[in-house]
Formats: sequence, C-alpha cells, structure tokens
Amino acid sequence: MTLAYVFLFLGGAIAVWRIWVSIKRARDRPAHSWDERLIERLRHEGSDPFQPHDVVFFFGLPDENAAQLVVERLVREGYIAEYKHVQEQLELSFSVHAQRSVRLSVPDMQATSRRFNELAAEFHGRYDGWAAASNRKADS
Repeated sequence: MTLAYVFLFLGGAIAVWRIWVSIKRARDRPAHSWDERLIERLRHEGSDPFQPHDVVFFFGLPDENAAQLVVERLVREGYIAEYKHVQEQLELSFSVHAQRSVRLSVPDMQATSRRFNELAAEFHGRYDGWAAASNRKADS
C-alpha cells in the first residue's frame, strides 16, 4: 500500500513539473513569435531589416510614478520616450511610448522584448510590443 502512495506521489510530481515547463515555454513563446512575425511582415512589404527602422515600443503602467521612472530609464539608454494618462484604462492607466532607430534582427528584437517584459513587470506594468513602419524606398 505504501508503495502505491509513493508511485502516486511521483506521478503527481512529474505531472506538475511537466505543466510548469509547458507554461514557462508558452509564456516566452508569444513575444518571441510576435517579433519574428512582425519582422517577416516588414520584409514581405519590401523593408530592409539590415537598415535602421524607427521603432516605437509600448508599455502600460499602473501610475504616473512608474511611468516616469520607466521613461527616465529608457531616456538614459538612448530612447526618445514619453508617457501620458489613458483615461479608458483602469488598471494600467499610463502609457509609455519609447522610440529608437534600430536594425531589425529577430534575435535582437526578441532580446529587447524579453528585457522590456522584465522592465514592465518590475513596475507592475505590461510591455505591449513594438511597431515599425517599412523603410522601403519608393520606386523611381
């Protein structure tokens, strides 16, 4: 009977561990696949990812103090950043927009997204991704 409990406990522990690993992978996947899909879309539109793009990064933050601290940190890192109050949002009522000219490589943008997710979490906010216009040259 004791042996049955040991096997039952081990089976449950393995199941919990597999669920935890799956959740961890799924949590990382959306931001990374988003970065890759967006860069691929820009390439499909004729944009050159090896040339600089003006990229805007978006954050949602709970209060003005958090928004101001995030803006100050981003400005120190060379971004042009600002925040504004968003009345429609109850929980994350401040929006931060940060802009920088960067080359769009998938690994670099994935690293930036990971870092910005951590930055937003530090201030109890959310990183909402990025956007960039195509840098395609007009046909002559």
